[in-house]
Amino acid sequence: MGGTPEKSPDVSGRRNQLVALCEALPGAEAERCGVQHLAFKVKKKIFAYYVYDHHRDGRIALLCKAPPGEQSRLVQEDPDRYFVPPYVGPKGWVGLRLDSSRVNWRTVKNLVFAAYFLTAPDKLRKEVAGGRR
Repeated sequence: MGGTPEKSPDVSGRRNQLVALCEALPGAEAERCGVQHLAFKVKKKIFAYYVYDHHRDGRIALLCKAPPGEQSRLVQEDPDRYFVPPYVGPKGWVGLRLDSSRVNWRTVKNLVFAAYFLTAPDKLRKEVAGGRR
C-alpha cells in the first residue's frame, strides 16, 4: 500500500486538506500532538487524529471515532485501507490510510463527519445538520 512516509504522495497537501475539512466544522480545531501528529477537537473533546508514522508503523493515517460496528465492518471489507489503531482501536475507533496513491476524500469526509457527530454537543451538531456549514 503506502510504503514509507517519505515516499508517500503529497503528504503536506493531504494533511492540509484534512485540517481544512475538520476545521470547517463548527467549533472544531486542530491542535499539535507530538511532532508530526494532530488532534482534532470540538469543545476540548478529540474526535479524530492525523498520525504520521505513529510508533514507526510506516503509515500516514486518519484515526477517528466510529459508530458501533463500523470499525469491524470497514476493516473486514478493506484491510489494505482500514485498520484498528493502537490505543483507541479497542474503543471502536478506525484508522484510514492517507498514504496510498489515491485518497477518496468523500470517504474521509464521511468518517470525519461521523466522528464529529459522535463527539460534538447538540447545538453544534444541529448547525451542521441544518446546513449552516
